[in-house]
Amino acid sequence: MSAPSDPAEPSLAALGALLDRSLVQIADAARDARTFDRETIRALSDAWDNTTFPLFRAATGRTPRARERRARAALEWMARLRPTRWDWMVEQGAIAGHRIDALLQPPPALFDKPYRDYRGTVRPAYHHWRPQTLTDLADDYLLGASTIRHLQLERAGTRLCAFLVLELVRSYDHEANTPGSPPTLEVHLDEVSEAAVDTGAAPGAGLGSDARGASIALGSGGLLRAREASLRLDDPSWHLSSAGRRAGVQTPPRQAGSRVEHPPQEGKLEGCARGAATFLLWAMMRIRSVRYPGEVTRIPVEAYCRALHGAGHDILVAGALPARRREAAFRSLVATWLRHGGIALAPDWKRLLKDMPDAAELARATREDLAPRGFLPPVLGPAREVTGVADRAELRMASYTAEHTDMRVRREARAMVHLAVPAQEEGAPWRLRVLNATDPLRFRARTGAFERAGQIRIDQGTNEPQPFMVGDDALTLDARAWSQEPPLD
Repeated sequence: MSAPSDPAEPSLAALGALLDRSLVQIADAARDARTFDRETIRALSDAWDNTTFPLFRAATGRTPRARERRARAALEWMARLRPTRWDWMVEQGAIAGHRIDALLQPPPALFDKPYRDYRGTVRPAYHHWRPQTLTDLADDYLLGASTIRHLQLERAGTRLCAFLVLELVRSYDHEANTPGSPPTLEVHLDEVSEAAVDTGAAPGAGLGSDARGASIALGSGGLLRAREASLRLDDPSWHLSSAGRRAGVQTPPRQAGSRVEHPPQEGKLEGCARGAATFLLWAMMRIRSVRYPGEVTRIPVEAYCRALHGAGHDILVAGALPARRREAAFRSLVATWLRHGGIALAPDWKRLLKDMPDAAELARATREDLAPRGFLPPVLGPAREVTGVADRAELRMASYTAEHTDMRVRREARAMVHLAVPAQEEGAPWRLRVLNATDPLRFRARTGAFERAGQIRIDQGTNEPQPFMVGDDALTLDARAWSQEPPLD
C-alpha cells in the first residue's frame, strides 16, 4: 500500500505509527532468548487490547475531521489506562516523527492516589516506593510476621527484575469475616543489583530505601535491592486501617468518568474492516499471553510480528479509501497477514478469522499458497520428563509459589524455570525452554545465578528431591521431579 494518512490528520498518523513501533519493539524483545523481555512484550501488546477497535474506527471515518476526532479520543484513552503509558507514547511517537505531547495533554494521575470502587469503598493506590507509603505499611501491618507467597527473579532484556508477593498480617481492627484471601503486598523491583533469597528462612520483611534505591530484608539475612520499586496492596479491609481512614476523608465520592470507564465507541465497523480489526485484536491478545510464564514457548511471537509488520500504516491507507475499494483492501490486508505469518499461525486461524466474511475461503487460499513449502501446522504435545539439561545454558527466570489459600481455595506449591539454550543451527538465536517443578520444597538464589551462561544441572535420584542447580549453587530449587514444556521449534 502507498501513501500514509494525510498530514492534516496528525492524531491518526500518530496512532498508526504507535502500532508499528509496538510491533518493532515486540519483535526486538522476542528475537533471542538471551535478551527475551517478557514484560515489554506483555505491556506493548496490552496497549492494543482496548485500542484496536478505536484505531480502526478512526481509520474508517467518513471525513478527515471525523478521523482526527476519533483518533485523538483513542490516544487519550490509551494514555489513561496505565501509569507509564504516556511516557512511552511520547517517546515512541517522537521516534516515528510525531509530537504526541503537542497533540494532547498528559492524562490526570489516576493510579497514584486512593480511589473508590463501585460500592464507594476507598481502595489503596498503585504506589511508587515512597517513605510515607512504607511508614503506612509498617503502621497497619505486622511486617515481621509476613510470609513469602510468591518470589520471582527474571531477566527482562538485560535488566534483572524481581516480583514478590508477601502475605500480610493486619495490626488494625478489621471485619472478622472479611471475604476472600488474606491481605497481600505485591512488590515489583526493577534493575535488581543484589539478591540473596531463601524461602526456607524465617518469616518477616523489612522495607526500606536509601541513596541506592529500594531494599527488602527477608527473614534472617535475605535481601533484595533494586534501583526502582513499586507496590500494590490488596486488602478488602484497607478502608478500616489508619491509612485507609485518612484516605476516606480525603477521597471524594465516586463519579462517572473519575477513573477509566469505556473505550471510545464512535463509529461502526462492518465487513472486512471488522474482520481485520478482530484479527489484530486476537493477535495482540495471543502475544500478550506471554504474561503467563508457562506459555512463553507456546506463543509464535516472531511469526505474529512478521505477519503484522507495517500494519499501522496499512490500516490507515485502507481505511482512507472509498467504501467500495475499502472492503477489498482490508480483505487483501488480512490475506497478506495470513501469508506472512505462515504455518506457525495456522492453529490460531479460527479465532483470528472469526469476523471475516469469507474466512473459509481465505484459509483455503492461504493453505494452498503455503502447501509447496510443506503445510504442517505445529502441534504441541504434553509436558515431558526432563532427562537432561543443555551443557551450556543461561538462566532467564526462576519462580516459586508457596502453598496458600486463594479465595478459600487451597493452591499447591509450584515452581518454574526459564532457560535460554543454544539453537541447533550455528549462529541462530538462542531459544527458550520452560521447566516445571513437581512439589517444590525450597528456593534459594543469589544474584550471580543470572549473570552469565554456564553449567546448569538437575541431580536426579530415586526417592530423594531433585535439586535444580546453577553454577556453584548460586541458585538451588529442590523439587520431587521436573518436566519440560514442549517448544514450538
